[in-house]
Amino acid sequence: MAAFTTILKKHRAKIILALVPLGLIYWIWVVPPKYTGYAPDQPVPFSHKIHAGEMNMDCKFCHAGVEKSAHASVPDTATCMKCHQHVASDSKYIQYLRTTYQQGVPLRWNKVHDLPDHARFSHKPHIAKGLDCAACHGDMRQVEGKVEVATAFNMGWCVNCHRDYVAETQPDAPGGNVSVRLADCGTCHY
Repeated sequence: MAAFTTILKKHRAKIILALVPLGLIYWIWVVPPKYTGYAPDQPVPFSHKIHAGEMNMDCKFCHAGVEKSAHASVPDTATCMKCHQHVASDSKYIQYLRTTYQQGVPLRWNKVHDLPDHARFSHKPHIAKGLDCAACHGDMRQVEGKVEVATAFNMGWCVNCHRDYVAETQPDAPGGNVSVRLADCGTCHY
């Protein structure tokens, strides 16, 4: 035991310097983000269950920028009013929408899904490859109330999906080397 104590005293700094990066890697890779389950209030209640579920509206009708930009964009009041000029017009929330629309006051939706600033993400390539929105956001057709972060958007979750996709699309790459680069650090990090 005395020899172990002597080694610890002599090499304490080296041991700590070795353990800190390992702990950091574990934290980045495994620990779910603190915002899993986050579900902020919105200016008006919105039912994905009615719109995407019962009415079978495509996600891209409201989230119009998803195919062309990094962001999925949230609907502006004009998008809502395309239907709600005539549909459910007696609802107090639709009346609020109508009033703000006529006054030119935009809806201020509260952001639900947010990645760290050091991570780069674009919806465009994911949608172009045919990835279903539910793969990351869950089955929104069943969400009656507030939208919440349902998936642990941590680095390990993303990298595992990228690796699975590469293995699926190019299983017989020459020498087992895949050139798609989906799992490279620079793909998602600045």
